[in-house]
Amino acid sequence: GDFFDFPFVEKRCLKHGMDLYTQLGFRTSSGGEVLARHAVHMDCLHWVNRDSYLPQGSRGLKAVTKAKLGYDPVEVDPEDMLRMAAEQPQDMASYSVSDAVSTYYLYMTYIHPFIFSLATIIPMPPDEVLR
Repeated sequence: GDFFDFPFVEKRCLKHGMDLYTQLGFRTSSGGEVLARHAVHMDCLHWVNRDSYLPQGSRGLKAVTKAKLGYDPVEVDPEDMLRMAAEQPQDMASYSVSDAVSTYYLYMTYIHPFIFSLATIIPMPPDEVLR
């Protein structure tokens, strides 16, 4: 996403002497959005905040997954994550996979069809339609 995943990867690249734009063509705009000329990057959070019609307190990945997909993803208390990573790595792997599955199905079920349909009407690239 714009506000965690790409900034994390960008910092890791810089630490290892690589430039994310030179290597992959992705650049962070002055507004904090990650854009590329050759690829579409759509952050699911933008759709959740603008188009999901969910109440303000129900816009986290777990709540959206439950509300929109009827799927109950694996949840781990943030306070327990470090301990679980050391003591129960399989449970943390399940948590990570659960997040990935939730994001994938949310995107494929709601976001992709909605945004690309809008992009056929609005003459803008899909990632700009989303934002």
